[in-house]
Amino acid sequence: MGKLDTSRSTSSPAPTARGRLAVLTAHLAPPAVDPPSHFAAVERFCVLSNSDLPTHLKGTLSIVDERTGKAYKTSVSEHGTINASDLKKISAGKNDKGIKLYDPGYLNTAPVRSAISYIDGDEGILRYRGYPIEELAEKSTFVEVAYLIS
Repeated sequence: MGKLDTSRSTSSPAPTARGRLAVLTAHLAPPAVDPPSHFAAVERFCVLSNSDLPTHLKGTLSIVDERTGKAYKTSVSEHGTINASDLKKISAGKNDKGIKLYDPGYLNTAPVRSAISYIDGDEGILRYRGYPIEELAEKSTFVEVAYLIS
């Protein structure tokens, strides 16, 4: 069994973590001044993540089953997804119940369609209502985030 390395100092957090804690503390602190009486609904501002989503994903996917030589076509949505039950049509014979998907850990499965959030773990993208989550955490007020949630 290996020896535990205690030479690293864990007493000071990374600068990014300190910055985020400062942002959270500022959000939770009571306001120094009362907000103006004319404070209305929060305006939506346009913020984009580092990478834009592709817009040309819709189309048709052709699949050739080399076991039988049959060709199949399935629709690809504007989000780049196919309906998994379309693969059930691909079978090797009358006793075969069709292709089943095996995706351990849901690494490449979209179990739901959401208009509220977008997650791409490979690219490190997490958006809530179109806003990158880091923008909401670091640059938005508590009231702005509460407005988006409601």
